[in-house]
Amino acid sequence: MEENADMHWIVFALAMLGQGPPKGGQMDYADGFLMGRADSPVRIEVYSDLQCPSCRTFYLYTVTSLMKEYSAGGKVAIIFHDFPLVTHPVSRVATRYAVAAKSLGREKWARVIEDLYTYQAQWSYDGKIEPILSRTLTADELQAIKAKLNDPAIEQAIDREVALGNEKKVDQTPTVFVTMGGREQRLAGGLSFPVFKQFIDRSVN
Repeated sequence: MEENADMHWIVFALAMLGQGPPKGGQMDYADGFLMGRADSPVRIEVYSDLQCPSCRTFYLYTVTSLMKEYSAGGKVAIIFHDFPLVTHPVSRVATRYAVAAKSLGREKWARVIEDLYTYQAQWSYDGKIEPILSRTLTADELQAIKAKLNDPAIEQAIDREVALGNEKKVDQTPTVFVTMGGREQRLAGGLSFPVFKQFIDRSVN
């Protein structure tokens, strides 16, 4: 997915969040709602590492397609959990930037995630996160994020996400949990968008 990918669909999906999670303004660092409502019949929780190539593919081609297809109607809620792996040396740093971006609101946070996945190979190689984020954020927004990077609450939020994933025995990324009708199904490695779409359309009227 290139720079001109379907980012407008992400913005549209986030605009629909008035039906569920609050839109605009600062987010709590623990808030992982990308799309949907708390009472959406299908809940998709994604445990993902920003430096993981498989996570990149899953996010850019499956998660964004889900947001495009189900942005209206409240059928699907998507919750993104940061799960940086110790085997990826720059992942934790990138995650701190992404969590700090929540202070700018849901739309900017989603754009930061999109850019980090889109240009993953570049920042994974040189370790330079800020040039990537400057593609989306203004200088003032980037400075606001940088000012929060040492906030202990960010590390605490990441640690809570990792602990939650460990409790659910997440041992690879991406790992996806789909909940519907009170039943949860674990999907290690994720699935392609057509498979998800078939499942959702078959399961939800």
